[in-house]
Amino acid sequence: MNAEIAALIGQLLREVVYYRPSAYEDCELNGPAGHDVGQGVELSFDGGHCFITRDTTLEEEIRVQPGRLIDWLLSGSFELMGSHADWQPLIGRPLTAVQVGQNEVRLTFGMREVFIVTAQIDQLSGQIGGRTDNLVVFFDANQRQAFWQQYPEQSAP
Repeated sequence: MNAEIAALIGQLLREVVYYRPSAYEDCELNGPAGHDVGQGVELSFDGGHCFITRDTTLEEEIRVQPGRLIDWLLSGSFELMGSHADWQPLIGRPLTAVQVGQNEVRLTFGMREVFIVTAQIDQLSGQIGGRTDNLVVFFDANQRQAFWQQYPEQSAP
């Protein structure tokens, strides 16, 4: 793990920002099955920021990087998520672990886990498909497991 990311362990989560392509500005993409994030998730802590985004140049195909995603992307819409019902209970809690696996990042805040996977939610059917340029955030381990069961050739990280 990058030393700058490791330095965020123990820091209190203060805000979460989703970065989506401009075409998704007027769509409701946060549902009970998960949040279709689009381009990335930025986490703000007392001591700095990090972001998670898709990166096909890496073996894991997902990146956790220190800094602000707005400095990395050229365009998109930005949605503050800290007050959203799914994220709000985590605001003010310390980040206790970050695990990066194949197509997934697992964030741990004490006893709560958040899973960010390379996937996309179909807006018409609500079905979640993997191996796309988007990211989906799961707040429930059972939903995450159900997603990975679609891909038996790739074991869940």
